[in-house]
Amino acid sequence: MSYQNMIDLSQDKAALTALYAPLQHHFRVLDVPTLPFAILDGKGLPKPLNVGAAIKILSTAIEPIRREARQRMGRAFMEAPIEILYWANNPQDLAAGNRDRWQWRVQMTLPVWADAACFEQAVAQMRPVLGAEPVLRWEAVTEGKCVQVMHVGSNADLSALLHQLYTQYLPKESLEPLGVYHEIYLDDWSKAASARRRMIVRQPVR
Repeated sequence: MSYQNMIDLSQDKAALTALYAPLQHHFRVLDVPTLPFAILDGKGLPKPLNVGAAIKILSTAIEPIRREARQRMGRAFMEAPIEILYWANNPQDLAAGNRDRWQWRVQMTLPVWADAACFEQAVAQMRPVLGAEPVLRWEAVTEGKCVQVMHVGSNADLSALLHQLYTQYLPKESLEPLGVYHEIYLDDWSKAASARRRMIVRQPVR
């Protein structure tokens, strides 16, 4: 897919705000356009140790792209947030927050000019650091119609919000989940106090 067919979030401030600055406690329906992602599938339970290792691998793999982005954008460069997608064989485990039954993957939005060939070149450049095992991929993802909301606080406080989303808001709006639920982390959780951590909760719907 040509990047000319994708929205350049570095230029479209309205789209950037709509996608990454939702209101807290306010569910919103929006259309998420096709965006390019660097993706690494998770291994093991979604525990902090496993997730942290995957984030480090993904961040290392795209370092050449980051350097190029910083050169192109200068002071306007903004680090893309980490996104983690979760799914479960039983959807009720999502609503209940039973993370030990979730499957997951880590992904990060790339600049529109960083196509599959650019990504493969970056991974090859970083392979001596990454080692042979991690299998990373580039993918143009179209989520389409989604519901999202801002969550501020720790993961321990998230279950009530998910329960509200799946058992109250979606049925009320005659919507049902279609696609993979995910969380977009706007803060470095290793540094931010738990009460102030900002996370976007997003669920594709129909």
